[in-house]
Amino acid sequence: MLKNRRRLTITQFLILLFVLLVVVVGVLYFFNNNQNSTSSSSSSSSAIQVINANNNQGEYKTVVKNGSYVTSAARGIAVTTEDGLNAQSFEQAINELSKKFFSTKKYIFQEGQYLSATTLNDWLDRYSSSNKLGLNPVNNGKTDNSRNPEYLQSIEENDFMTEGSGSNLNLAGMTIGIAMNRTDSYTKTTGGITYTQSISKAEMVAQGKTIASKVLARLRANKKIGNNVPILIVMYQNASSSSLVGGVPYAYYMSKSGSKISAWHNLDYQNLIFPEQSTTTGSVGSQDNTNFVNFEDDIEGFFPTISSATAQAHYEDKTLTGMKITVNTSFYSVSEIKAFSTYISEVGPKYFTKDIPITISVYASNQLLAVLSRSSGSNFKVTYLYSY
Repeated sequence: MLKNRRRLTITQFLILLFVLLVVVVGVLYFFNNNQNSTSSSSSSSSAIQVINANNNQGEYKTVVKNGSYVTSAARGIAVTTEDGLNAQSFEQAINELSKKFFSTKKYIFQEGQYLSATTLNDWLDRYSSSNKLGLNPVNNGKTDNSRNPEYLQSIEENDFMTEGSGSNLNLAGMTIGIAMNRTDSYTKTTGGITYTQSISKAEMVAQGKTIASKVLARLRANKKIGNNVPILIVMYQNASSSSLVGGVPYAYYMSKSGSKISAWHNLDYQNLIFPEQSTTTGSVGSQDNTNFVNFEDDIEGFFPTISSATAQAHYEDKTLTGMKITVNTSFYSVSEIKAFSTYISEVGPKYFTKDIPITISVYASNQLLAVLSRSSGSNFKVTYLYSY
């Protein structure tokens, strides 16, 4: 009996030892796995960096991950190939209006990460039985001006982040730009003649409001965005493909929460090209056009080999807020370009008031050789682009 009892005790001891061994191994595995997980998380966080930390020139800090700028997977998606001028003006308009609501001192800019390429392609497409997410109207089968045009051209997302614990970034705001067409180009047959269908301003605005409401509701339904992230919606009107300037934003709405849009804030922005062929006294830009023509005559008198000079002027509430001038010449020697650029910097203030920023680009034989720029209230600074 005693012998049997000892064997049982030894058996119990071995079982207990085995259980303890299993527990120790489990604890060690958990600890090691947790350490690896923590190390991985820390590594991932440390891979996120922010550049322009000093907020130079009033621009946003931006996100760099693993040494590379963070781009949007949906960048550049549009219904049709977007005109370069429209694309640039669209992005610029979104960026500048965002600064009114998302301070460059508080927020970090990140290209859109919440709308995928697949999502945007579905949204930009026509509504159909196979794509009920389409924001452009259903194809009614017409091939004349009674067809349903494609009103929506493109959508762009910009995200505004704040720094959380460690190196984590939290979504704190978002801007959605919605670019609308005033003309829609189409063909009746594949590879056939291209036709253009005009869209009235009133029709564009009405369709834009409907589209914006649907976009906001869909964004709020995204759990990663949620109900309380401020979302700025910017409506943009594309310029026609023949225009020498880009389009302009025409309205915006700031949604602090919820999916309903109440009152839009309308914008009165215009882009004009100088010299204008004909102007009406007192109309927007008439005096600025006269000043530019006088400037052009002056510099042509200094260097008669100038082939052309044009200006893009931007107006907000009928007030000139900026101008970009291009001067083309047929000469390109170093001494000529330097003398010409110096002359422009000296006579420019005679024709353009100091309270607007101006950039003047001097080309020779289609090569950019000098840039004169000034911010509001400052003097022109000249940069020469000759090679060494």
